[in-house]
Amino acid sequence: MQSSTPPVAVAVEVVAAQPTDADKAAIADVNARQHKSLPEATYLVKVRLEAIPPPTSHGWALYLDGFRIPKYWEYKDGIYFKVFDPQFFQDHRGHALRFSLNGVDFIDTGLKLGAPQLVAQRATTQLPLQRDVLN
Repeated sequence: MQSSTPPVAVAVEVVAAQPTDADKAAIADVNARQHKSLPEATYLVKVRLEAIPPPTSHGWALYLDGFRIPKYWEYKDGIYFKVFDPQFFQDHRGHALRFSLNGVDFIDTGLKLGAPQLVAQRATTQLPLQRDVLN
């Protein structure tokens, strides 16, 4: 059986974009459950990969230090995940981006999570669409 080669991450970027309808529902849910008032923005954390790895039966989990990113998606240059609460970046700023197959052994990418690009208080119509950010 051939062992899975970990993805090679070459850059990480955080970009604010307009939330999709599903994102708006998730933001409203967080606002209601946590009594918050989150901005109407979706932060896309884009991890550019040297190459998109081929599909395997065992996928690589993405971590920030010991925190597992519960879900991520593929885009043309790599993978990305969404963040709705800017507090996430305060809680995980400077944490190492790592991959693991088993949650015990980690491959450190050498990259760290930074803060999102500053977004002035502006209407969401001025934020780029997610599809534009991911193309």
